[in-house]
Amino acid sequence: MSSPTSPARAHWGPPRIVAAALAAALFVLAGVAAAGIDEPVHEVMQHGHRLAVVLACSVVGLALVAWLLLRPRPDRPSTLGWFSVSVSVLCLLATVLVWAAVAADDTLTGTPGTMVTTQAAATSYLRDDGHDGMQQIPTGVAIQTAQFTDANNIRLTGYLWQRLPADADTKTANLDLPAAVDGGATEQVYLHTNSDNTRTVGWKLRTTLREQFDYSHYPLDRQVIWSTMWPKTPGTVLVPDFAAYPPWEPETGLGLYTGMVTGEWNTHFSAFSMGESTTRSTLGRTDTTTDATIPTLHFSAGVTREFLSPLLDRLVPLIVITLLVFASLFVVTTDNDRRSLAGFSTWTVIGFCGAMMLVVAVQHSSLRSTTGSTGVVYAEYFYFILYLVIALVAFNVVEYTSTRRFAFLDWNGNMAARLLYWPVVTTLLLGTTVAVFLL
Repeated sequence: MSSPTSPARAHWGPPRIVAAALAAALFVLAGVAAAGIDEPVHEVMQHGHRLAVVLACSVVGLALVAWLLLRPRPDRPSTLGWFSVSVSVLCLLATVLVWAAVAADDTLTGTPGTMVTTQAAATSYLRDDGHDGMQQIPTGVAIQTAQFTDANNIRLTGYLWQRLPADADTKTANLDLPAAVDGGATEQVYLHTNSDNTRTVGWKLRTTLREQFDYSHYPLDRQVIWSTMWPKTPGTVLVPDFAAYPPWEPETGLGLYTGMVTGEWNTHFSAFSMGESTTRSTLGRTDTTTDATIPTLHFSAGVTREFLSPLLDRLVPLIVITLLVFASLFVVTTDNDRRSLAGFSTWTVIGFCGAMMLVVAVQHSSLRSTTGSTGVVYAEYFYFILYLVIALVAFNVVEYTSTRRFAFLDWNGNMAARLLYWPVVTTLLLGTTVAVFLL
């Protein structure tokens, strides 16, 4: 005679055993992907794909654990509600974790040319590049203020100096700023004669530089401001004046005034780098060719945006709209008595969704004007998600109140739409965040 099924065995049926095994496999996969990443919070850019795998496996694995613990069933709507909350919280926490990791990432990226930190490294670069026979002009920069005047222009002030031969012209600096819209280093402020038969000449730097900044990660973006310098005199090459600074370390922000005010930006690093440029013309000179290169010196400053203020500025209104749209799902009913009490009609909710869509569109347009970006920035995905969610809610209202309805939507008074609302919103938010920053 067969024995009755034990309670433990009934509890752990095949679906739950499979879910537990899948959750364990996901956690193992997350551990394997995370192996070898020493500082995941500070190495987001180097290990983006692996961190995306870790995050996805962790969220799905923890969601399976929540399913195993809560045992959600249609005949127990409260368990489904708690499972919906668990999934939403997991996705939201994972999104915030990515934000924090991106904000803390200290990767040195975006500097043009080859970064150099010592005089020996600069000399080695010139030798490898075939410019070691040129006269070197040590050049230094000290930036006092930096102000973004629009999406692609930045205003810099500070000092620029050069160690020039004793017989050199000291009225103007022996360099050109090709990216300068106006100003430059034209006002001499000091002149010092050195013991090695050179003279150090300092000029006041006031200029507006034009640069194509990348706002694709706004408001968690970081920018690299670089000042490109060309030598004016043929046969000369500009090199960093490392002798005028302490031992160079990019993270210490040398070349930047310690009290520099940059508005909503924080300085991330500073660096000298060397490279080549070409004008693709002779500029009217007969001693050169159209493909001749110009040895170039770059001084770069990496800045990160104080993202909390603009993020909250964008998120708070959108969160309010998201809550209002969610609340509209609770007035959807086919009961005539409740409908008259709530003043509900299909067109009322559709009109409300249209009004919310218009509000979101106005804020979206404001964001586009603020960044001036030609592409899609990260914050825009907040609006795209809301466009989709509002459209789905409007579709849900029409479908639920029509004479022919899906049984799924008709279950327990439109309960399915309410249970899926926040998991859909937070999953889309997490998916776009991972896609933008980690993939």
